[in-house]
Amino acid sequence: MGAMTYGVGRHTGIGIFSQAILEVEGALSEKSLRDALDQILSRIPLLHGRQFRDWQNLAPYWEMPAAAKGSEIPLHVVDLQAHESQRADQLLADHGNAPFDADWRHARFLLVRLGQERSQLGVVFDHRLFDAFAAETFFRLIDLTWQGKLDEVAPRIKQTEPAHADNWIRRFKSGQTLNRLHLQIKKLEVCHLPRPPGKGFRPNRFVHDELTPEESAEFIRKAGAEISVPIISPSVTARAVLALRQVLPSMSATGLDYMIFTTANLRVPGQEWETFLFNHIALLPFWLSSQGDTNTKNAAIEIRDQFFEHMKKQVPFALDDAAALGRIMPHFIGGRLLPIMASGRICSFYFACLRDSGFSGETFLGLPTVNLIHKPLALSPPGLNICLTYFRGHFNLIVSYIEGYMDDPTARRLMREFKASLLR
Repeated sequence: MGAMTYGVGRHTGIGIFSQAILEVEGALSEKSLRDALDQILSRIPLLHGRQFRDWQNLAPYWEMPAAAKGSEIPLHVVDLQAHESQRADQLLADHGNAPFDADWRHARFLLVRLGQERSQLGVVFDHRLFDAFAAETFFRLIDLTWQGKLDEVAPRIKQTEPAHADNWIRRFKSGQTLNRLHLQIKKLEVCHLPRPPGKGFRPNRFVHDELTPEESAEFIRKAGAEISVPIISPSVTARAVLALRQVLPSMSATGLDYMIFTTANLRVPGQEWETFLFNHIALLPFWLSSQGDTNTKNAAIEIRDQFFEHMKKQVPFALDDAAALGRIMPHFIGGRLLPIMASGRICSFYFACLRDSGFSGETFLGLPTVNLIHKPLALSPPGLNICLTYFRGHFNLIVSYIEGYMDDPTARRLMREFKASLLR
Protein backbone atom coordinates (compact mmCIF):
# COMPACT_ATOMS: atom_id res chain seq x y z
CA MET A 1 0.00 0.00 0.00
CA GLY A 2 2.92 2.32 0.66
CA ALA A 3 4.31 1.68 -2.83
CA MET A 4 0.88 2.24 -4.38
CA THR A 5 0.49 5.48 -2.42
CA TYR A 6 3.84 6.70 -3.73
CA GLY A 7 3.05 5.68 -7.32
CA VAL A 8 -0.40 7.28 -7.33
CA GLY A 9 1.00 10.43 -5.73
CA ARG A 10 3.34 10.90 -8.68
CA HIS A 11 0.32 11.35 -10.96
CA THR A 12 -2.26 12.99 -8.70
CA GLY A 13 -0.21 14.81 -6.07
CA ILE A 14 -2.12 13.00 -3.29
CA GLY A 15 -2.07 9.52 -1.77
CA ILE A 16 -4.65 6.75 -1.61
CA PHE A 17 -7.58 7.63 0.61
CA SER A 18 -11.37 7.53 0.63
CA GLN A 19 -14.31 9.10 2.40
CA ALA A 20 -17.15 7.44 4.29
CA ILE A 21 -20.22 9.52 5.13
CA LEU A 22 -22.66 8.68 7.92
CA GLU A 23 -26.05 10.42 7.76
CA VAL A 24 -28.25 10.75 10.84
CA GLU A 25 -31.49 12.44 11.80
CA GLY A 26 -31.10 15.55 13.95
CA ALA A 27 -28.11 17.77 14.79
CA LEU A 28 -25.02 15.90 16.01
CA SER A 29 -23.25 17.43 19.00
CA GLU A 30 -19.83 18.87 18.15
CA LYS A 31 -18.74 18.55 21.78
CA SER A 32 -19.71 14.87 21.97
CA LEU A 33 -17.77 14.15 18.78
CA ARG A 34 -14.74 16.14 19.89
CA ASP A 35 -14.65 14.46 23.29
CA ALA A 36 -14.92 10.99 21.74
CA LEU A 37 -12.16 11.66 19.18
CA ASP A 38 -9.84 13.02 21.87
CA GLN A 39 -10.38 9.94 24.03
CA ILE A 40 -9.74 7.63 21.07
CA LEU A 41 -6.52 9.39 20.07
CA SER A 42 -5.21 9.22 23.63
CA ARG A 43 -5.75 5.44 23.67
CA ILE A 44 -4.65 4.76 20.06
CA PRO A 45 -1.64 7.01 19.36
CA LEU A 46 -0.90 5.13 16.11
CA LEU A 47 -3.64 7.24 14.55
CA HIS A 48 -0.96 9.94 14.42
CA GLY A 49 1.94 7.61 13.61
CA ARG A 50 4.34 7.81 10.69
CA GLN A 51 6.05 5.24 8.55
CA PHE A 52 9.75 4.55 9.11
CA ARG A 53 12.21 1.78 8.22
CA ASP A 54 14.06 -0.50 10.61
CA TRP A 55 17.57 -0.60 9.16
CA GLN A 56 18.41 -3.82 11.03
CA ASN A 57 15.92 -5.97 9.09
CA LEU A 58 14.92 -3.43 6.37
CA ALA A 59 11.24 -3.88 7.22
CA PRO A 60 9.08 -0.74 7.34
CA TYR A 61 7.25 -0.04 10.56
CA TRP A 62 4.71 2.41 11.90
CA GLU A 63 6.16 4.69 14.53
CA MET A 64 4.43 4.49 17.89
CA PRO A 65 4.30 8.15 19.03
CA ALA A 66 5.13 8.68 22.69
CA ALA A 67 2.02 10.87 22.88
CA ALA A 68 -0.27 12.80 20.59
CA LYS A 69 1.85 15.89 21.39
CA GLY A 70 -1.17 18.08 22.00
CA SER A 71 -2.54 17.45 18.51
CA GLU A 72 -6.03 16.29 17.69
CA ILE A 73 -7.94 14.49 14.98
CA PRO A 74 -9.26 17.32 12.76
CA LEU A 75 -12.98 17.98 13.07
CA HIS A 76 -14.50 20.82 11.07
CA VAL A 77 -18.17 21.76 11.57
CA VAL A 78 -20.38 23.62 9.10
CA ASP A 79 -23.95 24.64 9.87
CA LEU A 80 -26.32 25.12 6.91
CA GLN A 81 -30.02 25.64 6.42
CA ALA A 82 -32.20 22.56 6.08
CA HIS A 83 -32.70 23.13 2.34
CA GLU A 84 -28.99 23.47 1.47
CA SER A 85 -28.34 19.80 0.71
CA GLN A 86 -26.56 20.55 -2.59
CA ARG A 87 -24.09 22.80 -0.80
CA ALA A 88 -23.54 20.06 1.78
CA ASP A 89 -22.77 17.58 -1.02
CA GLN A 90 -20.20 19.99 -2.48
CA LEU A 91 -18.55 20.59 0.89
CA LEU A 92 -18.21 16.85 1.44
CA ALA A 93 -16.88 16.36 -2.09
CA ASP A 94 -14.24 19.04 -1.50
CA HIS A 95 -13.40 17.45 1.85
CA GLY A 96 -12.93 14.07 0.15
CA ASN A 97 -10.64 15.48 -2.54
CA ALA A 98 -8.27 17.47 -0.32
CA PRO A 99 -4.88 15.94 0.62
CA PHE A 100 -3.83 15.52 4.25
CA ASP A 101 -1.93 18.50 5.65
CA ALA A 102 0.81 16.45 7.38
CA ASP A 103 2.41 13.03 7.02
CA TRP A 104 1.18 12.02 10.48
CA ARG A 105 -2.47 12.80 9.65
CA HIS A 106 -4.44 9.73 8.61
CA ALA A 107 -8.05 10.68 9.38
CA ARG A 108 -10.07 13.88 9.43
CA PHE A 109 -13.76 14.61 9.95
CA LEU A 110 -16.25 17.07 8.49
CA LEU A 111 -19.63 17.49 10.18
CA VAL A 112 -22.29 19.24 8.10
CA ARG A 113 -25.51 20.01 9.99
CA LEU A 114 -28.59 20.88 7.95
CA GLY A 115 -30.53 22.84 10.53
CA GLN A 116 -31.85 20.62 13.31
CA GLU A 117 -33.19 18.04 10.89
CA ARG A 118 -30.18 16.14 9.54
CA SER A 119 -26.42 15.74 9.92
CA GLN A 120 -23.77 14.26 7.66
CA LEU A 121 -20.46 13.18 9.19
CA GLY A 122 -17.70 12.48 6.69
CA VAL A 123 -14.38 10.83 7.57
CA VAL A 124 -11.50 10.89 5.10
CA PHE A 125 -9.14 8.02 5.87
CA ASP A 126 -5.66 7.04 4.71
CA HIS A 127 -5.73 3.55 3.19
CA ARG A 128 -2.31 2.79 4.64
CA LEU A 129 -3.92 2.82 8.10
CA PHE A 130 -7.56 1.94 7.38
CA ASP A 131 -9.54 0.06 4.79
CA ALA A 132 -13.25 0.65 4.10
CA PHE A 133 -14.46 -1.86 6.68
CA ALA A 134 -12.24 -0.29 9.35
CA ALA A 135 -13.50 3.20 8.46
CA GLU A 136 -17.02 2.00 9.19
CA THR A 137 -15.76 0.41 12.40
CA PHE A 138 -14.33 3.83 13.33
CA PHE A 139 -17.90 5.18 13.46
CA ARG A 140 -18.79 2.28 15.74
CA LEU A 141 -15.78 3.07 17.95
CA ILE A 142 -16.88 6.70 18.27
CA ASP A 143 -20.37 5.62 19.29
CA LEU A 144 -19.04 3.10 21.83
CA THR A 145 -16.71 5.76 23.25
CA TRP A 146 -19.68 8.11 23.64
CA GLN A 147 -21.43 5.28 25.52
CA GLY A 148 -18.44 5.03 27.88
CA LYS A 149 -17.21 1.66 26.53
CA LEU A 150 -13.79 2.65 25.16
CA ASP A 151 -11.99 0.88 28.01
CA GLU A 152 -13.68 -2.38 26.98
CA VAL A 153 -12.70 -2.09 23.30
CA ALA A 154 -9.28 -0.38 23.28
CA PRO A 155 -7.31 -3.33 24.74
CA ARG A 156 -8.42 -5.49 21.79
CA ILE A 157 -7.01 -3.08 19.18
CA LYS A 158 -3.54 -4.32 18.17
CA GLN A 159 -0.97 -1.54 18.09
CA THR A 160 2.14 -3.72 17.94
CA GLU A 161 3.14 -6.38 15.43
CA PRO A 162 6.31 -8.42 14.81
CA ALA A 163 8.44 -7.68 11.74
CA HIS A 164 7.35 -10.98 10.08
CA ALA A 165 10.89 -11.40 8.78
CA ASP A 166 10.52 -15.19 8.91
CA ASN A 167 9.00 -18.17 7.02
CA TRP A 168 10.97 -17.16 3.93
CA ILE A 169 10.41 -20.46 2.07
CA ARG A 170 6.63 -20.13 2.43
CA ARG A 171 6.74 -16.48 1.43
CA PHE A 172 8.95 -17.26 -1.55
CA LYS A 173 6.42 -19.87 -2.74
CA SER A 174 3.69 -17.26 -2.35
CA GLY A 175 5.77 -14.99 -4.57
CA GLN A 176 5.93 -17.76 -7.17
CA THR A 177 2.12 -18.03 -7.08
CA LEU A 178 1.83 -14.32 -7.75
CA ASN A 179 4.42 -14.45 -10.52
CA ARG A 180 2.43 -17.14 -12.34
CA LEU A 181 -0.70 -15.00 -11.98
CA HIS A 182 1.20 -11.98 -13.29
CA LEU A 183 2.34 -13.91 -16.37
CA GLN A 184 -1.28 -14.91 -17.01
CA ILE A 185 -2.49 -11.31 -16.69
CA LYS A 186 0.33 -10.01 -18.83
CA LYS A 187 -1.15 -11.83 -21.84
CA LEU A 188 -4.31 -9.74 -21.62
CA GLU A 189 -4.82 -6.72 -23.86
CA VAL A 190 -6.43 -4.51 -21.24
CA CYS A 191 -9.15 -2.01 -22.17
CA HIS A 192 -8.61 1.21 -20.29
CA LEU A 193 -9.74 4.81 -20.32
CA PRO A 194 -7.23 7.20 -21.90
CA ARG A 195 -5.30 9.19 -19.33
CA PRO A 196 -5.79 12.95 -19.68
CA PRO A 197 -2.63 14.85 -20.65
CA GLY A 198 -0.35 16.42 -18.07
CA LYS A 199 0.23 15.71 -14.40
CA GLY A 200 -0.95 17.30 -11.20
CA PHE A 201 -4.11 17.35 -9.14
CA ARG A 202 -7.43 16.47 -10.78
CA PRO A 203 -10.52 16.21 -8.55
CA ASN A 204 -12.68 13.13 -8.26
CA ARG A 205 -16.35 13.34 -9.05
CA PHE A 206 -19.05 11.04 -7.70
CA VAL A 207 -22.43 9.64 -8.71
CA HIS A 208 -24.50 7.97 -5.98
CA ASP A 209 -27.62 5.80 -6.12
CA GLU A 210 -29.08 3.02 -4.03
CA LEU A 211 -31.40 0.03 -4.03
CA THR A 212 -34.36 -0.29 -1.71
CA PRO A 213 -34.24 -3.05 0.94
CA GLU A 214 -36.70 -5.07 -1.17
CA GLU A 215 -34.59 -4.64 -4.32
CA SER A 216 -31.43 -5.50 -2.39
CA ALA A 217 -32.91 -8.70 -0.96
CA GLU A 218 -34.10 -9.77 -4.41
CA PHE A 219 -30.65 -9.19 -5.92
CA ILE A 220 -28.96 -11.24 -3.17
CA ARG A 221 -31.37 -14.11 -3.88
CA LYS A 222 -30.92 -13.82 -7.63
CA ALA A 223 -27.13 -13.57 -7.47
CA GLY A 224 -26.84 -16.74 -5.42
CA ALA A 225 -29.21 -18.62 -7.71
CA GLU A 226 -27.49 -17.71 -10.98
CA ILE A 227 -24.05 -18.99 -9.91
CA SER A 228 -25.29 -21.71 -7.50
CA VAL A 229 -23.21 -20.25 -4.66
CA PRO A 230 -24.50 -17.93 -1.87
CA ILE A 231 -22.10 -15.08 -2.66
CA ILE A 232 -22.76 -11.89 -4.62
CA SER A 233 -19.32 -10.69 -5.73
CA PRO A 234 -19.11 -12.62 -9.06
CA SER A 235 -22.60 -11.52 -10.09
CA VAL A 236 -22.15 -7.87 -9.16
CA THR A 237 -18.66 -7.71 -10.70
CA ALA A 238 -19.99 -9.14 -13.97
CA ARG A 239 -22.74 -6.52 -14.02
CA ALA A 240 -20.26 -3.70 -13.45
CA VAL A 241 -18.16 -4.89 -16.41
CA LEU A 242 -21.16 -5.33 -18.70
CA ALA A 243 -22.50 -1.91 -17.71
CA LEU A 244 -19.22 -0.29 -18.78
CA ARG A 245 -19.27 -2.28 -22.03
CA GLN A 246 -22.77 -0.98 -22.67
CA VAL A 247 -21.90 2.66 -21.98
CA LEU A 248 -18.44 2.70 -23.59
CA PRO A 249 -18.43 0.01 -26.30
CA SER A 250 -15.26 1.52 -27.71
CA MET A 251 -12.62 3.39 -25.75
CA SER A 252 -10.04 5.75 -27.18
CA ALA A 253 -7.34 3.48 -25.76
CA THR A 254 -8.79 0.04 -26.40
CA GLY A 255 -7.78 -3.53 -25.79
CA LEU A 256 -9.55 -6.83 -26.08
CA ASP A 257 -10.09 -7.57 -22.39
CA TYR A 258 -11.70 -5.87 -19.42
CA MET A 259 -9.50 -6.55 -16.40
CA ILE A 260 -10.81 -5.55 -12.99
CA PHE A 261 -9.27 -5.53 -9.55
CA THR A 262 -11.83 -6.29 -6.85
CA THR A 263 -11.49 -6.27 -3.07
CA ALA A 264 -11.30 -9.36 -0.87
CA ASN A 265 -11.53 -8.92 2.91
CA LEU A 266 -8.92 -11.10 4.67
CA ARG A 267 -10.36 -10.61 8.16
CA VAL A 268 -11.40 -13.51 10.34
CA PRO A 269 -15.04 -12.96 11.38
CA GLY A 270 -15.32 -11.54 14.89
CA GLN A 271 -11.84 -9.98 14.79
CA GLU A 272 -12.88 -6.47 13.81
CA TRP A 273 -11.04 -4.82 16.71
CA GLU A 274 -7.89 -6.92 16.42
CA THR A 275 -7.73 -5.93 12.71
CA PHE A 276 -8.95 -2.35 13.11
CA LEU A 277 -5.65 -0.74 12.17
CA PHE A 278 -3.94 -1.04 8.79
CA ASN A 279 -5.26 -2.44 5.53
CA HIS A 280 -6.60 -5.99 5.48
CA ILE A 281 -7.86 -5.98 1.89
CA ALA A 282 -6.39 -7.99 -0.98
CA LEU A 283 -7.00 -7.05 -4.62
CA LEU A 284 -8.10 -9.94 -6.82
CA PRO A 285 -8.00 -9.70 -10.63
CA PHE A 286 -10.85 -10.84 -12.90
CA TRP A 287 -11.21 -10.47 -16.64
CA LEU A 288 -13.82 -10.71 -19.37
CA SER A 289 -13.38 -10.30 -23.10
CA SER A 290 -14.66 -7.05 -24.58
CA GLN A 291 -16.04 -9.10 -27.47
CA GLY A 292 -17.31 -12.06 -25.46
CA ASP A 293 -20.72 -13.22 -24.25
CA THR A 294 -22.98 -10.38 -23.07
CA ASN A 295 -25.29 -12.74 -21.18
CA THR A 296 -25.20 -11.65 -17.54
CA LYS A 297 -25.50 -15.14 -16.07
CA ASN A 298 -22.72 -16.53 -18.27
CA ALA A 299 -20.44 -13.61 -17.38
CA ALA A 300 -21.14 -14.12 -13.67
CA ILE A 301 -20.34 -17.84 -13.96
CA GLU A 302 -17.08 -17.05 -15.76
CA ILE A 303 -16.01 -14.71 -12.95
CA ARG A 304 -17.19 -17.25 -10.35
CA ASP A 305 -14.89 -19.86 -11.90
CA GLN A 306 -11.97 -17.40 -11.81
CA PHE A 307 -12.81 -16.69 -8.17
CA PHE A 308 -12.72 -20.40 -7.31
CA GLU A 309 -9.39 -20.73 -9.11
CA HIS A 310 -7.96 -17.84 -7.08
CA MET A 311 -9.20 -19.47 -3.89
CA LYS A 312 -7.79 -22.86 -4.91
CA LYS A 313 -4.38 -21.27 -5.39
CA GLN A 314 -4.87 -19.17 -2.23
CA VAL A 315 -4.10 -15.99 -4.15
CA PRO A 316 -5.45 -13.56 -1.50
CA PHE A 317 -3.25 -15.09 1.18
CA ALA A 318 -0.29 -15.29 -1.21
CA LEU A 319 -0.64 -11.54 -1.77
CA ASP A 320 -0.53 -10.91 1.96
CA ASP A 321 2.28 -13.39 2.52
CA ALA A 322 4.52 -12.29 -0.33
CA ALA A 323 4.16 -8.65 0.69
CA ALA A 324 6.61 -9.38 3.50
CA LEU A 325 9.27 -10.02 0.86
CA GLY A 326 8.55 -6.81 -1.00
CA ARG A 327 8.59 -4.59 2.09
CA ILE A 328 12.37 -4.28 1.96
CA MET A 329 12.03 -2.43 -1.35
CA PRO A 330 11.88 1.36 -0.96
CA HIS A 331 8.52 2.78 -1.96
CA PHE A 332 10.00 5.10 -4.56
CA ILE A 333 11.19 1.97 -6.39
CA GLY A 334 8.08 -0.14 -5.82
CA GLY A 335 5.79 2.71 -6.86
CA ARG A 336 7.63 3.00 -10.18
CA LEU A 337 7.77 -0.75 -10.80
CA LEU A 338 4.04 -1.42 -10.39
CA PRO A 339 2.90 0.37 -13.59
CA ILE A 340 5.90 -1.03 -15.49
CA MET A 341 4.92 -4.59 -14.51
CA ALA A 342 1.41 -3.86 -15.82
CA SER A 343 2.79 -2.39 -19.05
CA GLY A 344 1.22 0.94 -18.08
CA ARG A 345 -2.27 -0.60 -18.05
CA ILE A 346 -3.10 -1.28 -14.41
CA CYS A 347 -6.69 -2.39 -15.06
CA SER A 348 -9.91 -1.21 -16.69
CA PHE A 349 -11.32 -0.05 -13.34
CA TYR A 350 -11.31 -0.90 -9.65
CA PHE A 351 -14.39 -2.49 -8.17
CA ALA A 352 -15.13 -2.55 -4.44
CA CYS A 353 -17.84 -4.79 -2.99
CA LEU A 354 -18.30 -4.39 0.77
CA ARG A 355 -21.04 -6.87 1.62
CA ASP A 356 -20.42 -6.78 5.39
CA SER A 357 -20.58 -3.52 7.30
CA GLY A 358 -18.29 -2.48 10.15
CA PHE A 359 -21.08 -0.33 11.55
CA SER A 360 -24.76 -1.11 11.32
CA GLY A 361 -26.13 0.66 14.39
CA GLU A 362 -29.64 2.06 14.42
CA THR A 363 -28.36 5.09 16.36
CA PHE A 364 -25.16 7.16 16.48
CA LEU A 365 -24.52 9.38 19.50
CA GLY A 366 -28.17 8.87 20.35
CA LEU A 367 -29.56 9.96 16.96
CA PRO A 368 -31.24 7.65 14.40
CA THR A 369 -28.97 6.61 11.54
CA VAL A 370 -30.18 7.03 7.96
CA ASN A 371 -27.40 5.82 5.66
CA LEU A 372 -23.67 5.12 5.38
CA ILE A 373 -22.04 5.55 1.97
CA HIS A 374 -18.49 5.42 0.65
CA LYS A 375 -16.82 7.74 -1.83
CA PRO A 376 -13.52 6.09 -2.74
CA LEU A 377 -11.06 8.15 -4.74
CA ALA A 378 -10.31 6.67 -8.15
CA LEU A 379 -6.63 6.08 -8.86
CA SER A 380 -4.70 7.33 -11.88
CA PRO A 381 -4.62 5.07 -13.82
CA PRO A 382 -7.28 3.71 -14.40
CA GLY A 383 -9.28 6.79 -13.35
CA LEU A 384 -12.52 4.91 -12.58
CA ASN A 385 -13.87 3.16 -9.48
CA ILE A 386 -17.24 1.45 -9.03
CA CYS A 387 -18.32 0.64 -5.49
CA LEU A 388 -21.16 -1.32 -3.89
CA THR A 389 -21.64 -1.26 -0.11
CA TYR A 390 -24.30 -2.53 2.25
CA PHE A 391 -25.93 -0.72 5.17
CA ARG A 392 -28.85 -1.97 7.24
CA GLY A 393 -30.55 -4.01 4.55
CA HIS A 394 -29.86 -2.05 1.38
CA PHE A 395 -27.09 -1.47 -1.17
CA ASN A 396 -25.43 1.85 -1.98
CA LEU A 397 -23.87 2.29 -5.44
CA ILE A 398 -21.08 4.76 -6.19
CA VAL A 399 -19.28 5.63 -9.42
CA SER A 400 -16.18 7.73 -8.78
CA TYR A 401 -13.93 9.00 -11.53
CA ILE A 402 -11.11 11.44 -12.04
CA GLU A 403 -12.04 14.56 -13.93
CA GLY A 404 -10.73 14.21 -17.48
CA TYR A 405 -11.02 10.43 -17.67
CA MET A 406 -14.80 10.61 -18.03
CA ASP A 407 -17.50 13.28 -18.12
CA ASP A 408 -20.59 13.69 -15.95
CA PRO A 409 -23.20 12.51 -18.51
CA THR A 410 -21.20 9.34 -19.20
CA ALA A 411 -20.81 8.63 -15.48
CA ARG A 412 -24.54 9.06 -14.93
CA ARG A 413 -25.30 6.71 -17.83
CA LEU A 414 -22.90 4.19 -16.35
CA MET A 415 -24.71 4.39 -13.00
CA ARG A 416 -28.12 3.99 -14.64
CA GLU A 417 -26.97 0.94 -16.58
CA PHE A 418 -25.26 -0.61 -13.55
CA LYS A 419 -28.32 -0.12 -11.34
CA ALA A 420 -30.66 -1.44 -14.02
CA SER A 421 -28.52 -4.56 -14.39
CA LEU A 422 -28.89 -5.26 -10.66
CA LEU A 423 -32.68 -5.06 -10.98
CA ARG A 424 -33.03 -7.17 -14.13
